[in-house]
Amino acid sequence: MRIQIILSTLSTIPLFLASPLPIDHLSAHGRSSPALNARGISPSLTARGTNSTSIYCPPSPASESYQRSIFTDFVNTLYGEKNVSKAFETYIAVDLIEHDPFDAQGRAANEAKLSAIIPYASFEVLRHNFDANIGLIHVRVNEDPEPIALADIYRMDGTCIVEHWDVTQARPANATNPIAMF
Repeated sequence: MRIQIILSTLSTIPLFLASPLPIDHLSAHGRSSPALNARGISPSLTARGTNSTSIYCPPSPASESYQRSIFTDFVNTLYGEKNVSKAFETYIAVDLIEHDPFDAQGRAANEAKLSAIIPYASFEVLRHNFDANIGLIHVRVNEDPEPIALADIYRMDGTCIVEHWDVTQARPANATNPIAMF
């Protein structure tokens, strides 16, 4: 059963987020990456043609620590600032692969959908993590009468978020575990 997020009043979201890690200029295999600049991205990125103002998309090679930093910035922009347009235009690929069976493919469709939800939703990011090109965000969405759990999973290709999955879970009426989901 698909759970719709009910729009609620604006709220301040306490984010328990890790600080971006310093760039170590190493590839995922620990070898030096001379093709990456001091920010951990390929200098050829700016030479690519794109309709976006993003410096991250289209993707360019990046160290895992720089990907982690980009992902943390994305989480802060989308969930903390609730700035959907900035988050999507800066960090999401135009041809985003979307796995939600109720959503269309591509950045524009998902940006439009979330622009009507995130600025008005009441939620808190409980945790997020990034490892081996996959980012995970665990969110408590404050629904009425019971909150729901949301897990957003993103895959990065270098500097750009290129794929998304999500899973929602409502607390069942007959739940026996008092601390389940959060």
